[in-house]
Amino acid sequence: MIYPWQHYSRIAGLLLCLILIPVGTFNSAYSAEFSKASTQNAVTASRRTAIVTAVAKASPAVVNISAVRNVETQPAFEDWFWGEIPYSRRRSFQTVGSGVIVDKKGHILTNHHVIEGADDITVIASDGREFTAQVVGHDYFSDLALLAVDTDSNLPEIQWGDSESLLVGEWVVAIGNPFGLSIGNAQPTVTAGIVSATQRSLIVNNLYHEDLIQTDASINRGNSGGALVNIYGELIGINTFIRSTSGGSQGVGFAIPVNKARKVLQQMTEYGSVIPPYLAVEVQTITEELAEKLSIPLNTGILVSEIEKQSPIGKAGIKRGDVILRISEHQIRGEKDFQALTRLLPLNQPIKCEFSRRGKKRQTEFTLKTRQWNYTPPGWGITFAQPDKTMARKYQMPGILITHVDKGSGLTNALKRGDLIYQIDDTKIHSLEVFKIVDENIRSQYKTLLYFERDGVHEAIPVTFNRNNRRR
Repeated sequence: MIYPWQHYSRIAGLLLCLILIPVGTFNSAYSAEFSKASTQNAVTASRRTAIVTAVAKASPAVVNISAVRNVETQPAFEDWFWGEIPYSRRRSFQTVGSGVIVDKKGHILTNHHVIEGADDITVIASDGREFTAQVVGHDYFSDLALLAVDTDSNLPEIQWGDSESLLVGEWVVAIGNPFGLSIGNAQPTVTAGIVSATQRSLIVNNLYHEDLIQTDASINRGNSGGALVNIYGELIGINTFIRSTSGGSQGVGFAIPVNKARKVLQQMTEYGSVIPPYLAVEVQTITEELAEKLSIPLNTGILVSEIEKQSPIGKAGIKRGDVILRISEHQIRGEKDFQALTRLLPLNQPIKCEFSRRGKKRQTEFTLKTRQWNYTPPGWGITFAQPDKTMARKYQMPGILITHVDKGSGLTNALKRGDLIYQIDDTKIHSLEVFKIVDENIRSQYKTLLYFERDGVHEAIPVTFNRNNRRR
């Protein structure tokens, strides 16, 4: 006998089974879809690595630069010989490079060699916008230049990093425009690598570079002036050159550390170029013989050969014959190190200095008060000045100004106050620093061509250098 309650129980069980079957099937399908979505999310998350994030953050602030130089070529001798009327020919040469936007107003940091001598400079931003750029400042010795573009809207600016905190072996990303690949396509090229070394010193094209960052991230022609960023997308260097036997990247690239670049940038923004502080000290590289005599290791320090007692360093107690070992915690290995470091020292700040006297190390501090805007080279009878940004705009070329000509100078009939000297023989005179180096090499009897600008007209005069007395 089946009781009613048993009948109802069987019916309820059957209904429960019918209900549970579709619910279980739905749960299995939902789990599969959920698992698939989770996997896709995980894959997407794994693709968005720290490097991808750094590139997304930094690449909008990297631009392409195209610099055009117009060169006038003289007619060949054969054109004259065959009776044809010779005409000078004007040719255009294009150089491509990279740059980094350093503020929203449109200031762009790049290498000096990218824009040197350019008549027209075009900047293409990562969003495709195209601008005509003007040179705000340049520094030949650090190979840096500052450009400016006019824009109605803010540009994406780079975030600054700290090159002093770099670790050898940490990941870095190079962003730029190698081989002009980004011309016509605003997207920059990205390569990744590690910091191979820091504080590298090299001489490239007769120009001394100190404290460079070495990386194995691929850097090629056109990367010059581009960004080297850390894993956070912060600028830690300006890509400058490579060391290669083939002309292409071989994993040995170099960048100017951003801490140095910021010091140069500050002066280019304020003065239009780097104006070294007034030191009033002459130094001498320590030879092996001197090192033995002074009881110091070779390539350690720089010998003070001449010093003014009232100079900032002289007031700090340093005397002729002392050996300067460190300045601001940076070891001085020679004359080039000393010049590269001191030219960027700040004003009105105490600067630590370690020196050696008769083999005993001593500590002192000095404070720099002024910059060297003027220079009177021996034998010229002329005083030169570094023009500021306002004055430099009045001339077509970068150079140095004549502010005074002595009546007894051999050049009194050829040069006058207000002339701008921009070239001596084949050497461009970008600044007083460059002029000093050129002047040191023409102490003996020598003939040269002096190029200058006067009232917008370029002229050249032959000058004879005889026993340090300059004359026409």
